[in-house]
Amino acid sequence: MPRQRQIIAHSIAQRLYAAEEAIDLAAARIAELNAALPLARLEGRLAAAIGQDAFQSSASAIMLLAQTRAELVATHNQLKRVSDDIGLGEQAYGDVFKVASGEGQQPAVAHQLRAA
Repeated sequence: MPRQRQIIAHSIAQRLYAAEEAIDLAAARIAELNAALPLARLEGRLAAAIGQDAFQSSASAIMLLAQTRAELVATHNQLKRVSDDIGLGEQAYGDVFKVASGEGQQPAVAHQLRAA
């Protein structure tokens, strides 16, 4: 049973990391769009009102994406707790450097680097 749980956890982790990557890529592309819109207006020597609705919608999209990203980070943390609860512990599926939790814990990798 533990091996089956590890396989399932790995499958979930792969999907989670893919979703996190997709959100970050989408955020980067929308940010590029947000930067390009006012520059295009300036380059075209257009009135500020031209394209304002599009600029506002694009800015709203990045805010919604930031909220979505926050929810995905919360999901990641919740799944970590589930993994601990069912006895799977730390797995090396994702990024090497982890962010310390608000509980004052040091990331394992950062601790190992300081010890070296």
